[in-house]
Amino acid sequence: MHKKAFYILSTLVVMSILIAACGGAPTTTAPTEAPQVTEAPAATQPPVATEAPAPTEEPETGEVDLTQCIKVANIEVSGEKLNLDPMNQPSTENSIMVEQVYNRLLDLDSDFVVHPELAVEWESNPDGTVWTFHLQEGVKFYDGTELTAKDVVYTFKRLIDPATGSEAAATLAFLNPEGITAVDDYTVEFKVDKPVVELPVLITGKNTYIVQDGATADTLNYNPNGTGPFIPVDFEPNAQPHVFVKNPNYWETGLPKSECVAFYAIQEPTTRNASLLSGEVDLVQLVDYATIPTLKDNPAVKMMTTGAATSYVLAMWVDTPPFDKPEVRQALKMAINRQAMLDTVLLGYGVIGDDNPVPPTSPYAWRSEAPTQDIEGAKKLLADAGYGPDNPLKIDFYTAEYIPSAVALAQVFKEQVAQAGVEVNVIVGPASEHWDNVWLKQSFAGSGWNARHPGEGLAIAYRSNAQYPETHWYREDYDALLDAANTEPDAAKRTALYQQAEKMLTDEGGAIIPLFQRSVVAMRAQCDGYTPYAQLYKLDLRYITCQP
Repeated sequence: MHKKAFYILSTLVVMSILIAACGGAPTTTAPTEAPQVTEAPAATQPPVATEAPAPTEEPETGEVDLTQCIKVANIEVSGEKLNLDPMNQPSTENSIMVEQVYNRLLDLDSDFVVHPELAVEWESNPDGTVWTFHLQEGVKFYDGTELTAKDVVYTFKRLIDPATGSEAAATLAFLNPEGITAVDDYTVEFKVDKPVVELPVLITGKNTYIVQDGATADTLNYNPNGTGPFIPVDFEPNAQPHVFVKNPNYWETGLPKSECVAFYAIQEPTTRNASLLSGEVDLVQLVDYATIPTLKDNPAVKMMTTGAATSYVLAMWVDTPPFDKPEVRQALKMAINRQAMLDTVLLGYGVIGDDNPVPPTSPYAWRSEAPTQDIEGAKKLLADAGYGPDNPLKIDFYTAEYIPSAVALAQVFKEQVAQAGVEVNVIVGPASEHWDNVWLKQSFAGSGWNARHPGEGLAIAYRSNAQYPETHWYREDYDALLDAANTEPDAAKRTALYQQAEKMLTDEGGAIIPLFQRSVVAMRAQCDGYTPYAQLYKLDLRYITCQP
């Protein structure tokens, strides 16, 4: 056991657990639209903090009976970069483990509506330049120390510090360190230079989990001291499985309901399904679309579907030939048949995209219909760029099964653009190496993004200071539109500013976004209490219980 992990578990001797039987709210289909959030909702019936249980015997790693854990099969693609530091998370699978360890100030549901979490109440001054958050009292870190406002202040200052390279920095660009202060032990204040009426939504990204004051990557990566429902045991990036035991000091009454959870990386889709049917795992986080018929009508399985939220992206570097020519980018976007992709790749489980990070189903989207295939128009654009039958455009596209059916989508893309005379060489690599060794390192590569509020989704990969510049596309006036939208108090005007930025990105940018998937989750029929979120990085296991 790591020394730090041993220390944290040792300090729980006065409140530790006996690993025993395993244990979401009702299962519902998540909505597809993201309504506007202009005011902080009233903090009604926030979670209640409770005292730790009476002392019991300290559990050792070897005491965890994996047969009694909730077992989750996922597609682990983070490789050596897998870690538990909320600041930078290389994959969705990474994020769902981080969620077990920490809490955020506010929770965000599939409708992008905020709810109380560590903050039980919050309000702003009339012009939205000062936001005040009141914290839940009695929340404890694993080591028994109480969470206070200084931990929140430290967390957000760390996230916006240029030296840390946080992936949240672009989204939180409206914050400055001097404006984040602790009023008292349980009150945090954010002062901003201009009104930010959607600040509660913008601070609920997947990186904004609250860490302890002074914590650094050295401890957060593998031996974190969190406040969340579960505690990692001997966490190692390439370990199998990744095990988390119940936090006996957890502050929400009666939660979590299970004593432990274990995450198994199973990349082969049919193997994941077979593991579910055999009872080796309880939950398959993402079912591959081509395999849905093998599970759909099986009484031993519960199937759940989210709203269309996760995008498929074919990312082109706009500063690198041949993608530095706008005609080439536009031709590739024009040559694809998005409806055919939806029908053949996702079997209809999704919606058509229009090269905009904001789905067409969102009220923020600048248009509700995607362009149709135009082969002749694509050929003309390619000819304008110097390509034709005697000089065909030849490109390599790098991909992997980093999300279900990513490889199938690449093959369909290849077939469709061939109609316009484009020759695509699809290079398929291991999913475990895609984010580390391919993405952001090849000029044309597959990607995908979870659902986000436009203030975050339009910034995280496309602002000039973005941590993940997957297309190398930047415009100062684009950044200015996002800044203006974040500070615009009028909802209609704010939406219009987002839409101007979206149109600019759609017309000129290097992202081909043909589809948004509806994620399909499968669970053993003997399990209850799990609800999938539209945001794939959220895997709430507090309520789940399973019978043998």
